[in-house]
This record gives sequence, C-alpha cells and structure tokens, in this order.
Amino acid sequence: MKVGQVPVMHLRSHSLSPVLLITFFLGLGSSFASAQKLPEIDVYGGFSYIHLNTTSLGFSNYSNLDGWAAAITAPHLYEELGVTIKGSGDYASKLTEYNFLIGPQLSYEKGRLRLFGDLLGGKAETKVAIQQLPRNEITSVGRAIAAGGGLEIIFKHHIAVRLVDADYVYSKSFSGNQNYVRVSAGLVYRFGRK
Repeated sequence: MKVGQVPVMHLRSHSLSPVLLITFFLGLGSSFASAQKLPEIDVYGGFSYIHLNTTSLGFSNYSNLDGWAAAITAPHLYEELGVTIKGSGDYASKLTEYNFLIGPQLSYEKGRLRLFGDLLGGKAETKVAIQQLPRNEITSVGRAIAAGGGLEIIFKHHIAVRLVDADYVYSKSFSGNQNYVRVSAGLVYRFGRK
C-alpha cells in the first residue's frame, strides 16, 4: 500500500445473506403491523398551590406559593399501570419551589371519570431571595419523593379536566426536611385515544 492510500475492505459476496436481510425486514415490518394503535399519552397543564412551612428558611410563618404544574403520562403501558413525569413551579415574593418527579401511576377509568394514584421520585429546588451582595438569592437542590392522586372528568375522547391532583411531597433543602401538600387543577389533552 502506498502512502496516502486508503485501505479498502473487500467483502465476500456471501457475507450478507439474502435470507438474513429478508428475515430482518419481515421482522421489522411485522413489529410495525402489530402496533394496532398509537400509544396513549396524556399532557397536563394547570395551576398549582403549596402551603409551605418556611420557618426553617428564616421566614416568620408559613408561606403560600402558587404557580404552574405540568405532566406527561403514558397511562396504559401495562393494563392500568403507566408512568408519569411531573413538574411544577410555585412562587411567592421571596421564595420559589420547583419539583421534577417521575414514577409509576395506577389509574382506573369508569365512564367519564378517571381516578389515578402515583408514587414519584426526583429533585426539588428551593430558591430564597436575600439582600446580601454579591448574590441576590440562595438555592438548594435535593431529593424529593411524592405520593398522591387525582380525579379527572373526560369531556371528549381527547379532552379532560383534572379537578384535583394532590401530592404529599417530602424534600430535602438547605440541610433540612420539607413536608407539604401540593394541589393542582387544569386541563388534559389525551393523545392516541379513539
């Protein structure tokens, strides 16, 4: 081989068997054909409220925070068992609380009602505004677990109203524990429903 010449690999003509190629494409085609419907995905967005004990953070009393809540759920991965990803952001004048959680969800649908319960784990972020230079806030990120559930009313095949979604949240922030209930309500768009 000369300098600057690229080595070329010579494949034998029988290295990729036509039987192997046909088997691969038949298997690929049958997997698509067996998927009889689109996966069911629920997308939720709404209002969130927390009544948080903030005395450990230097506040004189409890704080009321409100903001947003969102979730993406695959409700029927295996019969009534699914998985959900939840996020929320709640705000007060000198305090911000974010939650990012994931976990299993068990649901039950009867007529136009859907009940669900979930057990979640993830992270919580707490930000406290301070009046000291050079920073204007301090932030703590810690683990969080939550357990809760909710109730939805299905109006159309693709639209539902989540009347309540309540979670008891335990999180670690600033070397202490936070325990609170987060309540939210809003709209759900249900993809993949007939």
